[in-house]
Amino acid sequence: MENSRTPLTSSEEAALDHLEQYFDAADDDKTPTREDAVAHLLDQGNERADARAHIEQLLLKGYLYEVEDELRLPSRL
Repeated sequence: MENSRTPLTSSEEAALDHLEQYFDAADDDKTPTREDAVAHLLDQGNERADARAHIEQLLLKGYLYEVEDELRLPSRL
């Protein structure tokens, strides 16, 4: 089934774009945590509650996943 993920709102999509760039630029020896991602979204002009909500929705919709305290992006096919 093609594109089986739940669609994103425009603000969630913008947050995901920012996080993808952040993850790509991150050091290979440090995987960002949820708090790192929130801090990055705050730097991008989001309110703390919105940043946390975006991350939660991205996790629930399968665009991010969490292993222990680290956030990861699933590979795109």
